[in-house]
Amino acid sequence: MKLRSKYSIIYITVCILALSSSCTENINMPLNSTYTRLVVDGSITTDTTKHKVRLTKSGDALYRNPIQVISDAIVTISDGSNEFILHENSANKGVYETDPTVYGVPGKTYTLHISHVDINDDGVFEEYSAQSYLKKESPIDSIKIVYDDRNPDSYGWVIDLYAKEIGGGRNFYLMKAYKNNVLLTDSTSEYNNKGDNTGFNGGYYYGFPVYTLLKSKVEERVQRGDTITLEMDGITEEYFNFISDYILEYYPKMPIFSGPSANISTNIEPKNKAVGFFAAYSIARCSKVY
Repeated sequence: MKLRSKYSIIYITVCILALSSSCTENINMPLNSTYTRLVVDGSITTDTTKHKVRLTKSGDALYRNPIQVISDAIVTISDGSNEFILHENSANKGVYETDPTVYGVPGKTYTLHISHVDINDDGVFEEYSAQSYLKKESPIDSIKIVYDDRNPDSYGWVIDLYAKEIGGGRNFYLMKAYKNNVLLTDSTSEYNNKGDNTGFNGGYYYGFPVYTLLKSKVEERVQRGDTITLEMDGITEEYFNFISDYILEYYPKMPIFSGPSANISTNIEPKNKAVGFFAAYSIARCSKVY
């Protein structure tokens, strides 16, 4: 038995070395192209501000050329009674903005309409649209900031939430943080602090941890006198799913032999000609000096 075990170990070692060496072989894998799509990134919120919609064209994987922006489009947002015309920013082409006096109202459905665009360059103008329901706000009573060093992988300052959940069914939330009025979560790939009201429907969040400012990130380190602001966005389930899909496809797949990538969900119509998302959501904020 000992002799057989010895040879088995040698055989396994040889197999591992053979597999390891084969992993270093260069493999040329051509990436096929597909047709160009409109890419939409836009929103309207309960803030009174310039609400923005960004229009670009999709590109191939490993695309090295500058992003192709869409200029001279006709872009509007409507709530069924009022229509807001968005004007292209002359200094930032492809970005369309409402007047700064515009704000969204909870309980209304907002429709984005895009026209006068020719994505496939066939000389024929196309039209696109999207709808998003603006959910009711969930006010924040207060927040508390506590330094937590119990987990070596996530040393940092935890933001605890004190708020009455609005109830009425399943609600979804996205949490963002500011330090001294600077937004720390400024891209979709960083929208990891999201969730729903499971277990809290109509209840009270009594010091519930919703965000951690990591000590490992210089821009998130908190010092005495810093003003920390928590933003709580009331989002739709569709937008929640879009963010989840985006994050899943944005970061490397682990383990290495995970399933193949899939198309990210979208609410832009027609869906076979566009990607991205138009979101309507409510915003509640609360600040505290550390």
